[in-house]
Amino acid sequence: MSLEVAYATDVGLVRQMNEDYVRVEPELGIVALADGMGGHDAGEVASEVAVEVAVEELYHAQRFTKMDAAQALMVVGQAVERANASVFTLANQRRELWGMGTTLVLAMFHQGRIFYAHVGDSRLYLFRDGELSQLTRDHSLIQTVIDYGIYADRGAAREAGVGDNVLTRSLGAHMQLDVDVDDMVVHPGDLFLFCSDGLSGLISDEDISKLLAEERLSLESRVQALVRGAKDAGGSDNISVVLARPKEF
Repeated sequence: MSLEVAYATDVGLVRQMNEDYVRVEPELGIVALADGMGGHDAGEVASEVAVEVAVEELYHAQRFTKMDAAQALMVVGQAVERANASVFTLANQRRELWGMGTTLVLAMFHQGRIFYAHVGDSRLYLFRDGELSQLTRDHSLIQTVIDYGIYADRGAAREAGVGDNVLTRSLGAHMQLDVDVDDMVVHPGDLFLFCSDGLSGLISDEDISKLLAEERLSLESRVQALVRGAKDAGGSDNISVVLARPKEF
């Protein structure tokens, strides 16, 4: 399924380097977004390697494999696993890259469905019929303590000193990795938002929903409005945003 896509990645107002990395292939229905971490330029390397390896895996599969839904879901998960192996191997081959890692959210639109996989706290949202829903669930300490009922919500967890940026899963930490995968039917008019926590950590879902609902604005204008909103809220991290709308049904 080909896509109408708009995206931006921005260093923000505090960081010296942009360690986020985005790649979109609208005609192939592929979107990938990563948020890297590590000393020096290691995070920048990790995010780029993860995205490029994952996208090339999907590109290869689309060219040479006729996929049903089960196969497509497996392919997306395997693409993230191979991206993880590439990041892990490179980090262990080069001392200056040791300890690098990255989040990754990856999607392939295929035969009327979206197949997606993710690791970390970069997110995928669906905006349908005026309502915003988060399709991914963060692999982070703050989400874990909420899931276990230790704190009622993010506000309470933050007040208790639980940091937003502590991940429980990321690419590059280990050769073996648990990858969350899922799929769903795409409806006409669906709008999908991919973002790093430089957006979701600074703007509430309610405010994101209001911006996405501005149908008089192009996708590009809505992307830029989201980036501006994150900067107005402090811009403390790199900000990456992708809006994707399927064109075929």
